[in-house]
Amino acid sequence: MDNPMSQRQALPIGIQTFERLRFPKDDFLYVDKTKYIYEMAKLSIGYYFLSRPRRFGKSMLCSTFEALFEGKQELFEGLYIHDKWDWSQSYPVIRIDLSGINYENLESVKDQLGNSLLRTCLKHNIPFEDLKQKGLGPKFGELIEKLHQKYESKIVILIDEYDKPVQDTLSSDDQLASKSLDVLRGFYSAIKASDQYIRFCFMTGITKFTGVGLFSGANNFNDITLDSRYASICGFTQNELETCFGNYFDNVDMEEVKAWYNGYNYLGDKVYNPFDILLFLDRGADFDNYWWDSGQPAFITKIFSKGEVTPYQLSNLVLPSEELKQFDLNNLNLVSLLWQAGYLTIAERIKIPMRGYRYRMAIPNNEIQVSLNRLFLMDLTGLRQSSQHQNYKAFDAIYDHQLGDFEKAIRAMFSAIPYNNYVQNNIDKFEGYYASVMYVYLMALGLKTHTEEATSHGRIDLVMETPTHIYVVEFKVNAPKPEGKEKGEAIQQIHEKKYYAPYLNDGRKIILIGMHFNEAERNLDWFEVDDTI
Repeated sequence: MDNPMSQRQALPIGIQTFERLRFPKDDFLYVDKTKYIYEMAKLSIGYYFLSRPRRFGKSMLCSTFEALFEGKQELFEGLYIHDKWDWSQSYPVIRIDLSGINYENLESVKDQLGNSLLRTCLKHNIPFEDLKQKGLGPKFGELIEKLHQKYESKIVILIDEYDKPVQDTLSSDDQLASKSLDVLRGFYSAIKASDQYIRFCFMTGITKFTGVGLFSGANNFNDITLDSRYASICGFTQNELETCFGNYFDNVDMEEVKAWYNGYNYLGDKVYNPFDILLFLDRGADFDNYWWDSGQPAFITKIFSKGEVTPYQLSNLVLPSEELKQFDLNNLNLVSLLWQAGYLTIAERIKIPMRGYRYRMAIPNNEIQVSLNRLFLMDLTGLRQSSQHQNYKAFDAIYDHQLGDFEKAIRAMFSAIPYNNYVQNNIDKFEGYYASVMYVYLMALGLKTHTEEATSHGRIDLVMETPTHIYVVEFKVNAPKPEGKEKGEAIQQIHEKKYYAPYLNDGRKIILIGMHFNEAERNLDWFEVDDTI
């Protein structure tokens, strides 16, 4: 809520319910999102689906809808919706929250759905044994009808993290994930069958699975994931940071905040992940990977190696609309999944005449850039996080222009890669593999790095930048070592193609580096530097 008089409202870290957040004695900071909520809820009926990454405020959104439809007017005082909502009418709410547990087998999926029905029965004083139908879906439909009869009112249904059971089981067994999806399909089918009893239905998740049967039929869900009207319904905009947070950002470099945490684009104002911002402020404006370090969906690491996209392609991919928006369990698409899970964002929406839209993708911010490349590095090399941390000396060496130390760090990193990773990563594609490993290694360390930069004469393998130097790098494998003062193939190619030309007027010192790898040694054969530019 925009409240300039309050300079330091309490940060609502870890709070998942709107009622607790709005408890007046605590004076928690709340960024008012009820304008979007009103637009969704004001009609006499509505079915909505919203996909956002984890920890983006979806649970709070569900809780806000719950308080609204239950008529808890006092919680909305001072908010946009307060004088616009008809508080004389309240509705019974069914809240299905599937985010609370980890699903290891099919029974855990069924148990959680059953427990959700039981909690609703207890809340509304309906004996669970009165649900006579067999099967979770029929029982759900029966409960909807009984609530309608008891209150003589239509029902509100809120489903938070509808896809969590599929995410969890996908990490261990594709067949189990498919069976989990079947269970959910049967359960959610009660919504379509109970259309005449429903006032409002809102469903959240990370992924939108194709072929589930949830998004078709008489009660067609309105997918607002890329509806520009609701682009800011979750997350914080730049304006909200500047108007709603009192003096929290005094003496903070806002440009650095933007670089670290902003950049998520849902076809409106770019938004920050609220989890990052709240932790950042709570820790005294200390920049760190808060969202990433809070844990990742387990299935991400499992399917990562199934993608055929190289790390440096992720910042310049163009996808058709239908590929971006949905996720097929039988045909896992790494890029679509990375977008839905929050590791990629939309950089540009491109209108294609007579064919709809395409989307140019990008990595949203520094936190994801560094963290995503750590994940790529683990997949390419088998090096765990602890092993990667030992090589931060490479970052220091480049910034201090100590290229001998940089070479040693690179040799140490390649020496640590298990043999099996060379085999499973098709080491016969030598130069591409080494280029990929070097790129993600340096990006994971936080070094400003870009690759396959196009010039008028060809493509540069790798460019590294520091405040004082630009390093133009070329990779070669099994290239002969020259004799005397002759330059190696890599440096020769940089000179012949003039890969350094785009940087001649930059003002920083240009250094050329040739990295020559040896097939038998699976490491650097020799390392060459040219500082004559």
